[in-house]
Amino acid sequence: MGSRGIRRARLLLLAVVVAWFFSPPAWRYAVPLWLPFVVALGLELEFLAVGLLRPARPRATRDRGPQAADLERFGWAGEEPEEDDPAFWTSPPARVRRSSLAQRVVISLAVVAFVAAVAWGIDVRRGWSALDAGTRTRVERVLSHQAQAIAGHPVTVRCDSNGKHVGVVQESDGLAEVGGTNAWLTPAICFRLYQLVDHKETHSFNPTGRAIAVLAHEAWHLQGVADEGVANCYAFQSGVEIGVRLGLSSSRARALMREQLATNGFDSSGDPRYLVPAGCRDGGRLDLHRSSKQFP
Repeated sequence: MGSRGIRRARLLLLAVVVAWFFSPPAWRYAVPLWLPFVVALGLELEFLAVGLLRPARPRATRDRGPQAADLERFGWAGEEPEEDDPAFWTSPPARVRRSSLAQRVVISLAVVAFVAAVAWGIDVRRGWSALDAGTRTRVERVLSHQAQAIAGHPVTVRCDSNGKHVGVVQESDGLAEVGGTNAWLTPAICFRLYQLVDHKETHSFNPTGRAIAVLAHEAWHLQGVADEGVANCYAFQSGVEIGVRLGLSSSRARALMREQLATNGFDSSGDPRYLVPAGCRDGGRLDLHRSSKQFP
């Protein structure tokens, strides 16, 4: 790769890192924090290794006179050009300056340091990770209490910051032991619920409704419901009660869950197991409140 290609690769990498820095928290959580740093480090090491291992070439020069091809094409080939200053033609060729090894190392270190600084900045503003330990513990306790109200027995909801149970690798926002006592949510879901718990909710429908639905969905798994579609149907209904208990008005909580129900077909297109069954309707066999005309 030439010097121009190296510069373009560096600029592209820096542009991607900066764009990621200003992206929504959910997008940043979807990509491991160490990934851009490792990519930048590998790229710079590759550039440095190629420069060191490449056979040494004679220092390039640039002839001050016309190119031979131009002389042959436009004439005067083999003739001495007429010039008022003969010293111009007899002076030694101009040397092409090439960056030294020290300069290349400094540039590589600067690029890696910049990416590391941005990665650190992302870690600071990653939402859930930026909260102090006391706040995270308090929110997990609140979420566990909400899940316990549905499960019917003591349960623990944890926010899986390490990505061992849920996240982009597992392609899941939540996981729970069917009929068990443990559930895990992604940090992005937990941070959205934290904003709701501490009355910092940003009035965006889909992210907030999605977070409530995921919590309720896993709570129904803890209760013993194994079917994903049925758990979703119950979650959209119970999510109204969870939203109210977390500080939303009844009308807003219901609107959020109705949005989740309306988009269920699209959201489940990648995995039909999560599609709610036909009985998930007002008065249907999965209606948890058949005496009420409001659904969910």
